[in-house]
Amino acid sequence: MPILQIITLIKDILLGLAAITTACVAIIGLNKWKREIKGKADFEAAQSLIQATYKLRDAISICRSSFIGGSEFPEGYTFGASCAHSPEVHGQAYAHVYQKRWEPVLRAIQDFDTFTLEAEALWGVRIRSKTDELCQRIAELRGSIEAVIGDKASGGEDFRTDPKFGEEMRSIVSGSGSEKDEFWQRIKKAIVDIEKEVRPHLKRN
Repeated sequence: MPILQIITLIKDILLGLAAITTACVAIIGLNKWKREIKGKADFEAAQSLIQATYKLRDAISICRSSFIGGSEFPEGYTFGASCAHSPEVHGQAYAHVYQKRWEPVLRAIQDFDTFTLEAEALWGVRIRSKTDELCQRIAELRGSIEAVIGDKASGGEDFRTDPKFGEEMRSIVSGSGSEKDEFWQRIKKAIVDIEKEVRPHLKRN
């Protein structure tokens, strides 16, 4: 084979190898870029969801505070053993208190739901099963609040026939946040389950 043909062949081979190398480098770079984009999206979704979870936890804790200050009641409402109010007025006063307390919970729920949807889009339905558990506890709290307000508006008649049920409702609505606070322990467990799903995505490579 003439030397010129050999040189041309070698040149063609080298050009082909260079093209293959360039393509491989491009593919590797593209895959790395995709992993970085995915990792960033996972991290941001995880960060947003865990922050929303903690804000929701804090809002629930404040809502359940057993101490109700005088400023929380409607203007003109007086409270205490010496103050006589009709059951209806008493119920309205507590409805006012818990309506105000529920507003931060509602805002926190809206953020929590938004970031749950983002996380579900990235990680699938498994995270939804964990966030749904916390949502169920919140629905339980809301129902208990309504039951307690209804009992006050009835002058205690609603719980009179079933004192055990009344005690359970009150324990859900108002708690200490201690280990003996069974409802709060269920809230904490739901949050721990969310944390277990979210934390691996908070580790950026």
